Amino acid sequence: MPTPFMHLASAQEILADDLPARVSCLLNEQRGAFLLGNTGPDVQTVSGQAREETHFYAIPRTSRRPAYQTLVAAHPQLVRVDELPASQVAFVAGYVAHLTLDEIWLEDVFLRYFSGDEGSWRERAFAHNVLRTWMDAQARRKVDDTVIVALKNAALDGWLPFVADEHLRQWRDWLIEQLAPGHHVQTAEVFARRMGVSAGEIEAMLRSPEQMEAQVFRRIPRAALRAFHDEGLKRSVAVIKRYVCGDINSVVTQ
Repeated sequence: MPTPFMHLASAQEILADDLPARVSCLLNEQRGAFLLGNTGPDVQTVSGQAREETHFYAIPRTSRRPAYQTLVAAHPQLVRVDELPASQVAFVAGYVAHLTLDEIWLEDVFLRYFSGDEGSWRERAFAHNVLRTWMDAQARRKVDDTVIVALKNAALDGWLPFVADEHLRQWRDWLIEQLAPGHHVQTAEVFARRMGVSAGEIEAMLRSPEQMEAQVFRRIPRAALRAFHDEGLKRSVAVIKRYVCGDINSVVTQ
């Protein structure tokens, strides 16, 4: 699914969107919490939890219910936004945006373009991870230096009933380390370990426009990536507005 940097870049676009005054005020005043929330479900890499425990859906899918609805059904206290601290509301708003973007990627990118019969599963998975690494690098360039300061100012305080603050702090600190100027981003290494290949193999393809065209963009047209971006922004903004206004269960997802 989208990488943490892709989620952070998306969060910055959401903050710059034409949001209702109430929503814009909240998210910008609690920017660090909102940014962290947009990466929140990926805390599983630190906490060791199963995907279903932080993302609220399984792969392959066992239900068509949107993940954010499964989240709020399991933890209804998170919907009572008038009773929650502003920082927690902003964090959860980012969290449901992450879940929404992940599901769009799963359906519109991964399943549509990388789960067919063309080539072996290993070849398709490799191309998918190269694509994500390529998009991650683009997203990283869009994440400005103020994000580090905002994340450092995110004062965690029991925002999630199913993840310990300790794990969220570790996750936040890892993000800050990755964002530090001059730091080597480990996206290629992370994907390489999962696939049992070297990071050099991913990086070699990224350096070759010919291989990128033949192995990645032959599978998925760039227009599909633009459509993913536009649909992701639209639906993320929709779910955030509904959540902040206490009406999350009425979000139209299609």
